[in-house]
Amino acid sequence: MVRIPASWRGTRAALAGSGRGGAPTVVRRINVTDVSRYVVPVTVDLGNDGVAPVATFTGLAGAAVAQAQIGPSGLGQSWALDQCYLSTSIGQLDTSECTVYVGPLALPTYAVTGSLQGGSSQFGLGGLGLADGWFVWALWTGGTPGAQAYLRATGAKTVLAAG
Repeated sequence: MVRIPASWRGTRAALAGSGRGGAPTVVRRINVTDVSRYVVPVTVDLGNDGVAPVATFTGLAGAAVAQAQIGPSGLGQSWALDQCYLSTSIGQLDTSECTVYVGPLALPTYAVTGSLQGGSSQFGLGGLGLADGWFVWALWTGGTPGAQAYLRATGAKTVLAAG
């Protein structure tokens, strides 16, 4: 049986260790933005949201791999894609190959390209759409260890704005 000291009885603060001298603790609700106020979709350029963090090739020489992904990151946000750009720090003479996927995972079902030259490629995405939880994935193979890989997509994003 657990015995509660007499000085702790009757106060939550004393039990939680956060009150002073037996004063009751006031629990306040966290402020949450009412998303129902944001109902007007606004379309803007992807801007920096379309640039993935730099990916670094890891593995053995001639067999190194790199992966980059970008996509919408917010409630009610969606993207309409136009172009995709792939490059590496080696440049156009890089022998690596890259496959691009658009979907929730980088699976063959979601491949939008065959194997492309990973060092420098550009292609259209024909207005493919991304909802929250979907991404543009780029997977490079056959690269140089330590080299960097870059993925950039252009298009428009739709976000919710106050109405």
